[in-house]
Amino acid sequence: MKARWIRKLAVVVMVTVMPDVTFAAQRQPRWVKKIDAGSTVNVTMKTGESFEAVWMGRDGDRAVFQRLDPDEAFSVPIDSVRGLRTIRGRSATRANAYGALGAAAGFWGAVLLLQFMLPRT
Repeated sequence: MKARWIRKLAVVVMVTVMPDVTFAAQRQPRWVKKIDAGSTVNVTMKTGESFEAVWMGRDGDRAVFQRLDPDEAFSVPIDSVRGLRTIRGRSATRANAYGALGAAAGFWGAVLLLQFMLPRT
């Protein structure tokens, strides 16, 4: 009787973990996840061509760029890109600072509001 429960548990675990394992098995360069969409990058193709573009994101197995000169959007296979170098990235520092400031203001604002609303004895 224990063997049936163990087999059922093994099947449930396998079905639960299978999508994560499938996506983890797909190889992709580190820059696909590391560079934020909207960053200006210098793209070097395996053919030796180099150009500046805005990294738009990923579409399946293709990388989508917005070329700066001439202004056009295009996609290339991720495997055909030799390297990417960030020129100007979107600054996440300012957004993080505003987020922390908002959280602090919300917390301390709630504390002050409760202090003023509670009856004093």
